[in-house]
Amino acid sequence: MKRILFFVVLILLIENISGQVSISSEKYNAVNEIKPLPEGMTYAEFQKIQRYVDWKKITVAAILPGYIHFYSAKPEIGWAIFGTRLIGSLMMGFAMYDQYKISNALDFAIDINSEADQSRTRNNAIVFSTGLVLNMLGFAFDWAHGDWVVESERNQVYFKYGIDEEKRKLLGISYNSELNTPEISFSLKL
Repeated sequence: MKRILFFVVLILLIENISGQVSISSEKYNAVNEIKPLPEGMTYAEFQKIQRYVDWKKITVAAILPGYIHFYSAKPEIGWAIFGTRLIGSLMMGFAMYDQYKISNALDFAIDINSEADQSRTRNNAIVFSTGLVLNMLGFAFDWAHGDWVVESERNQVYFKYGIDEEKRKLLGISYNSELNTPEISFSLKL
């Protein structure tokens, strides 16, 4: 009985500690940081400080190519990412279709007697890998660069109105206005 009670207390303590330690637990809302809004702030600037990239948007970007750049009002980059990932997907689909025509299976490692079919299998593996890399790089660029664009625009508005940087600590990529470079910043609420 003492062991059961010990484990129950231990589980409750662990849940309580993990519930208190969170990384950016609240949904980001710039209006909570700036009261009242600075005089002369335009609606476009207000929208820039309201934008944030969270795990929901990253998940959507994994499915919809270029989503984060469309969200950050950079549609030209969003369409470029969409095109890159579409080409990658088409390459992957073509390689799988061609490989299926050769062997009635999607196995790139099967033994094929014909030298021409072996060459096609090698080429299909290369085309498939290239398409996969294009998709992964497109997603990574959409995520990293899109987050950097959102943070950079937010920092520009904060700098213009002299808003304290300590009020906006987030997990993510920030923009160092002194060095004009992106930087990674972490915050942990205890």
